[in-house]
Amino acid sequence: MSGRTIIYDKSFDAGVILLGGYLLLDPVIDAVVDGLRGNPYAFPKFENDFISFRYAHTARTRELPPLVIIFSIRKDGSVTLETIEEDDSY
Repeated sequence: MSGRTIIYDKSFDAGVILLGGYLLLDPVIDAVVDGLRGNPYAFPKFENDFISFRYAHTARTRELPPLVIIFSIRKDGSVTLETIEEDDSY
């Protein structure tokens, strides 16, 4: 595994709590974080004149709806997990 730093923003922590807490979401988050450690640039990017971010979708599980995780990549290569929420588009 790469030494890439993964930072959990306060708003990400708040989203996790609203969705049931880390105990419930850890398996899903861990899978995404593994991908981010490898190559965060491989994830889709949204960009316009005002904002730019990357995101990861998770599949529905027995316990969880599909989720979207919004993150950004810093100049030093570290990744900040910014938001997690239910993905209404799936």
